[in-house]
Amino acid sequence: MSAMRYVSCHASIGATAIMLAGCVSAPAGPTMPDVPVQGTYLSEAADLSLELEWWKQFGDPVLDSLIAQSLSANKSLDQAAANVRVAEAIASGARLDRSYSASTSFDGDVGRSAQPGQDVRASIQGALGASWEYDAFGRIEAQIAAAEFDVEAARQARRDVAVIVASETALNYVQLRGAQRRLAVARKNADTQSEGLDLLQTLLDNGRAARLDMERAEAQYRTTLASLPRYEAAIESAKSALAALTGQPANSRSSLVMELVTSADDIPEHRGAIMAGSVEDLVRRRPDIRSAEVVIARQLALGDAARADLFPTITVNANVLALFDDANDIGDLTSFGFGVGPSISWAWPDLRRVRANIDATDARTDAAIAQYEQTVLNALSEVESALSEYTNELKRRDDLKRAAASAQRAIELARLRFEEGLDDYLDVLEAQRTLLTAEDQLAESRLQSSSRAIAAYRALGGIEMPNQYGTEPAIALE
Repeated sequence: MSAMRYVSCHASIGATAIMLAGCVSAPAGPTMPDVPVQGTYLSEAADLSLELEWWKQFGDPVLDSLIAQSLSANKSLDQAAANVRVAEAIASGARLDRSYSASTSFDGDVGRSAQPGQDVRASIQGALGASWEYDAFGRIEAQIAAAEFDVEAARQARRDVAVIVASETALNYVQLRGAQRRLAVARKNADTQSEGLDLLQTLLDNGRAARLDMERAEAQYRTTLASLPRYEAAIESAKSALAALTGQPANSRSSLVMELVTSADDIPEHRGAIMAGSVEDLVRRRPDIRSAEVVIARQLALGDAARADLFPTITVNANVLALFDDANDIGDLTSFGFGVGPSISWAWPDLRRVRANIDATDARTDAAIAQYEQTVLNALSEVESALSEYTNELKRRDDLKRAAASAQRAIELARLRFEEGLDDYLDVLEAQRTLLTAEDQLAESRLQSSSRAIAAYRALGGIEMPNQYGTEPAIALE
């Protein structure tokens, strides 16, 4: 067929479809919503950027190594990456609907005539068929778009998992270091209390101390010892969680895990301010918001596909047939046949069912829009709460630093006054208790301030994806 005849035929098919569908109109559907609260800045932050490798703000090489390992070996991330590949394969198959589909068939038959003396005859029939749907009303393109939005949703789900994995790794590491620090504080105080017990025993033997002071000191010492197993259990729990997050068994003896067990580095603390940015930045950054936005786009595409069902489906079919009664007929061109022609199918007698499907699709789109708007509002609330909690914990930490310094000076004075005979040992015990409480609360506050910083970064949703998971740009939703 010449190009001119093809164009003429193509145009005539489209014209026929338009004539058939002229009396049918598609109802307008929902549209992509705007950001619920545009222009608002989070916590008056002026810097719109966010450090994607935010864990490096803690200045801890071990934490950097742990997160790098978790982002490369975590099994949940492997699963999310596999889900992306599934969606990509499905979208690739959907794109093939733009081209033709082909099929072949072969049938054979061997038989003998009922009349005597006839030879055995064999027949072979072959067919080759191809069809192509003319997407006059955009149904195929809408279905392809929906499949591509599924790919983007899978990518955003993978990013969401990465945010969770990175933040959980950082949080468990901080909890591990916090438990190690609190254990060290308790042990140091237990050693000091043990020395005090020895001193009291000597004084008691010489008649210079009361049995009551001895019993009080013993009770305080045993209470401090009783706190040690709790911190040791917290260390083991955090170590097991870190092993799982980095794709290792809980009893792993890898060099990195062993380093965590044998070392007792200080609690890593965040350095510098956390810049949140604008609402628009948050919407672009948080995977759950992007995912909710993609769901709307997918539903809009499905709505377009549903509206296309109001109009005829036009297909161009081509078939080639061949029949061979015996081997001598293979070269006989009269045994071949072919046909080319369009077919039109239309659900016109049942358009009420089509419109019902459109209504259902639009309702699902409305639900997706509501979910998107609620997701944005929830995200704003999470960010504001996380930043507020972080700021207030920093104030608490600074006050506890001053309290611990005062408690240290107080115990030095209490011991001096006891040695000079100005006070009894009860004042020393009280000063020791105050110091232990202040130092433990300071360690706990340092842990909490780091945890609050991690929670803020998790709420902000920023992360740099490792190369093995791909860096494909997100598809435009506008």
